[in-house]
Amino acid sequence: MPGAMPDTWGLDRTSEGVLVRGEIDLATSDSFEEQASEAVMEADGASVLIDLSGVTFMDSAGIRALVRVLELRSGKSLIVQPSPQVFTLLHLLAFTDGVLPKVEILEPPFLERPPAPDWADV
Repeated sequence: MPGAMPDTWGLDRTSEGVLVRGEIDLATSDSFEEQASEAVMEADGASVLIDLSGVTFMDSAGIRALVRVLELRSGKSLIVQPSPQVFTLLHLLAFTDGVLPKVEILEPPFLERPPAPDWADV
C-alpha cells in the first residue's frame, strides 16, 4: 500500500496574517480556504496580510478558494502579496483593478514597471 502523498503546500500564521507556500490546486484548495479563512477571521488588527509570495502554482480551484477568503465579511482590510505567477492570474481575471472591496493586491517587486523616460531630457 503506497504511503500518503506529501503536502505540496503549507500555511503559517504570522503576526501580520498568513504566509502561504507551494501549490494551491484542486487537491489543496479546500484546506487552504479553511485555514486561511480561519486565520483572517481570528487575526488581530484592522488589516491582514495574505502573503502568497511563496505560491508556485494556483489553478482555478485555488483562485476560487482565494476569492472566497477575500470575500469574507471580516470587516478587515486585506492586503495580498502574490507571487509573480499568482499576480499574473489575478491580473488576467481583473482582480488587480480593485473589484473586491477592502482588498489591496500588491504588485511583486520585480514586476514593477520602471518610470517612463522623460523625453525632454533626451
